[in-house]
Amino acid sequence: MRILHFERVRGKSTCYYCGVPVDNLKPESLEWALTHILKFGDTDIFPVPFEFSCIKAGWSWLLPELQKVDLTDYRTRGTRRMLVPKANGGFRVATQLDPIDAIIYAALSYESAPLIEARRIPAAQSVACSYRVDIDPTGRLFASESGWPEYHTRSETLSKSGRYSHILVADIADFYNQIYTHRVQSALEMSLVAPHRADNIEQFLLSLCAKQSRGVPVGPTASILFAESSLIDVDDFLLRRGFPFTRFVDDFRIFCKSSSEALSVQHDLVEYIYTSHRLILEPWKSKIIPLVEFRKKELIDPAQLERKSEVEKLQLLIDEILNESGYSVGEEDLLEADKQKAVRENLLELFEGCVAKKPLHLGLARYLLRRATRLRTVVLNQAVFENLEELLPVFREVVLYLAASIPKKVARARGKEWTRFVGSSDYGQLPFVRMWAMELLSIRPDMTTPATAMKLAETFHNSLGIRPAALIAKNSKKMDWVREQKELWANHSPSDRRAIIFAGSALPETERKIWLEMISKSTGDKLEKAVAQCAKSG
Repeated sequence: MRILHFERVRGKSTCYYCGVPVDNLKPESLEWALTHILKFGDTDIFPVPFEFSCIKAGWSWLLPELQKVDLTDYRTRGTRRMLVPKANGGFRVATQLDPIDAIIYAALSYESAPLIEARRIPAAQSVACSYRVDIDPTGRLFASESGWPEYHTRSETLSKSGRYSHILVADIADFYNQIYTHRVQSALEMSLVAPHRADNIEQFLLSLCAKQSRGVPVGPTASILFAESSLIDVDDFLLRRGFPFTRFVDDFRIFCKSSSEALSVQHDLVEYIYTSHRLILEPWKSKIIPLVEFRKKELIDPAQLERKSEVEKLQLLIDEILNESGYSVGEEDLLEADKQKAVRENLLELFEGCVAKKPLHLGLARYLLRRATRLRTVVLNQAVFENLEELLPVFREVVLYLAASIPKKVARARGKEWTRFVGSSDYGQLPFVRMWAMELLSIRPDMTTPATAMKLAETFHNSLGIRPAALIAKNSKKMDWVREQKELWANHSPSDRRAIIFAGSALPETERKIWLEMISKSTGDKLEKAVAQCAKSG
């Protein structure tokens, strides 16, 4: 540990003996980080941990504690890693940070984002399209659109220009997990992030990956920002060489005047990203495509596809009414119920077509499930249950859709289907699938009995720990389960310990307050203290 003797040097607290600046996060950055996570979640892969609601409840005393954290010697608190099924088979590694680390990571992105954005190619050029920074006080880090529409539009414009015959479609292999952390540090310095802060962000990332020097965690929004920063020099390289291109995250589309030119560009790009980043292109996803084939197979925009199909549906409905009545009719004359029917039928047809095609088009599948979730329509329910294995790469969206759309009158029947799938499918043994299976039963307890849910949670103990059982015990007020764990809670992993403490809210008031007050005063972990105080309030 650093010896705590400081002096003021150029407005910063600095260690008296070594001269290293003390690196603290600003209170407004931490405030924004919590707001961001409460609104958007800590990842786009895992369920949001209950701990964040406890952090919010104890924020008045937690914020000053987090302000004291010196990033120079900070070490992360542990992560949750799982393998997530991919559309083409195999798995990708996803990471969920400890809730305290997630707040610090988000705050780091907040303070770095304006400088990184200023260093990127201007958004108006539609070159680096993905995730342009647009911070606001409500917790938003990026513009409301991911940048996909701009990427699609730019691709369409270049393909229609008449100047190009071939397109190099390139995808970096396992991009997030292969990013060299020192390249992130270098990119941050090039973006005028203070050198000591750039070093500390690198050390934060190294702490997450056990000093392996590679990878940013897949899942947190902050990782998107730091991944984008690492590709700024690749964008500059392609522009300097005069190659017309557009990029969405690690997917490049480079437009060429001949197959020979495309091959030359591919060679130069592979050479540069390997020499500068030790990255390689994904062989099966990187290819040279003739213009006609590119326009037919690659230019797919989910929102545009839905609108086109919806218009066709409405036109069929108009024609049907016209044939029956003999009168002229326009879309404005249709009843709202008829329009909604066309929208729902359109969603179902698109969804069935999406799951029938192999490999699954992730962008389209996510779009349709999220759209159906917003509409709270049951129209996809049956198709989802019939294709659960095919939908594993978008299982998060599946669960959130089912949680929002399953009617109460059929909840128990759907619950039996759900538990049968988890018990009988080969994929039901995967921790990722089990985690989301329990999350659905937690959000929708009406889908099964507490006894069945607890039995399932205990079956999953080896892969998920005691946490799911603790949350079921809390929600179903199983006091006997909590009492059984009261003396053993400290023997578990940090995540499981917090879940047992949280389940303490199921105890009778006096017993609850005595036990949780004891934990609150004795634990040396600020997150456990926050959970104990929150649970104590009942």
